Amino acid sequence: MSSPRNHRKSTRLALSALLLTSATASLNVHEGQDGQEEIYYLPRSAPIHDGFVNKPLSTCPVKPGGVQMSYTFPWTHTPSCVDISQPEGVSRKFCAYTNINYNNGRGISFVTSPEVAASVTMETFGMAIGGMEGQIGEEMGMWEVKDAGSKGKGLFAKKDIGAIFPGESLIVQTPVLIVDKSALEPESKEEVERVLLTAVGQLPWKSRQMVVELNGNEDGSFEDIVKTNGIGFTWPWVDEMPKLLSVTPEIARINHACRPNTLWRFNDFTLTFEVFALKEIKPGEEITRSYGFEKRSHGRRVRSLEANFGFSCACPLCTASDEKIMASNDRLSEIKALKSVLPSDPEEADRTLEILPSLVEQLEKEDLIAELPAYEETLAYTWSMFGEEEKAKHWAGRAQKHWAIVAGKESWEQRRCGDMEQDVKGHKTWRTWKGLQEEEESDDEE
Repeated sequence: MSSPRNHRKSTRLALSALLLTSATASLNVHEGQDGQEEIYYLPRSAPIHDGFVNKPLSTCPVKPGGVQMSYTFPWTHTPSCVDISQPEGVSRKFCAYTNINYNNGRGISFVTSPEVAASVTMETFGMAIGGMEGQIGEEMGMWEVKDAGSKGKGLFAKKDIGAIFPGESLIVQTPVLIVDKSALEPESKEEVERVLLTAVGQLPWKSRQMVVELNGNEDGSFEDIVKTNGIGFTWPWVDEMPKLLSVTPEIARINHACRPNTLWRFNDFTLTFEVFALKEIKPGEEITRSYGFEKRSHGRRVRSLEANFGFSCACPLCTASDEKIMASNDRLSEIKALKSVLPSDPEEADRTLEILPSLVEQLEKEDLIAELPAYEETLAYTWSMFGEEEKAKHWAGRAQKHWAIVAGKESWEQRRCGDMEQDVKGHKTWRTWKGLQEEEESDDEE
């Protein structure tokens, strides 16, 4: 998706320069004597150190000028660092880390803290260097990039294929750029742009070109590219669990819809994103994903998308008739209200049975498919607690079907629901409701 914002002329020149950068040098930008940014090159580090022998450093010793002089596995470049001001009034160090061999030469760059970089393991990189089995992309012939009107480019299911079924994978690929969200602070725009320019410039030419082409505005910055096209996720391998933004160019071409036909999963161990069909996608249909805010009312949703991504949503739901928009808003309000009174105590299972069927019904009508399996599974457990085998089996089957789509066919979620459907009476929840146990004790006394 393209950003509408305008930025400095020097950024436009840097974007062009990236596509001409030598494959044997790393690109760095510093301010010259006349105040203009100068682009120059440093030789790359040739060897990748053995991570079992040379453990990654948890800090970056940095010389004046922002160039780090010690090598850490698994990076193929000398990390280049900047200090970025944070809202709390302190500065944090963020560095550009790159491995050009990752995923059969696709490459990957991180702009993050030394602590996060040190947590990326040799095992993770070893899973991808030399090629990843099971990658799925445009070469599979399921989709193509086409003009999408006012939205710019978009992904469309090819017209000469059959329908894409729920749960079917459309893209399985690794990001080329991962950026710590806290590095994108407005107080340090020049430093942010400098380290991002280095990170992108160090990527292999093809990956670098894919990132640059995501910028639909001639004056756009790399910060805009990351904010507009990045998918947010939490990095679990360090204590503070920072929020990161990943740029996977193939996925970035997917336009937004408030009721999308795809969903994505991220494997934080192998650094792999998977985009899969959430519902049936017909030949020629545009492939869409949600950028967020889909559970907000129409007005709030439109304002949030415009404020965060710079576009006015024109998806089918947001451009529907006033009557349909009002009905959707009413359902969203009802969903929120039902969730707010849903019991969490198993002893209130009877109350749960009063609320959950209505909640599931509203979620279905509002086409919020990804939320269904968790509530369907809860209904299966609740009916099992009351000793209602057929009802528990019904909801376990529904939950298994939807978990197979949302979490994957091999997921633990779908397996456990499948096991319950096959043997409700053998499930640990069977006839465990306190009221049933009291009735049984009363019968025994008589």
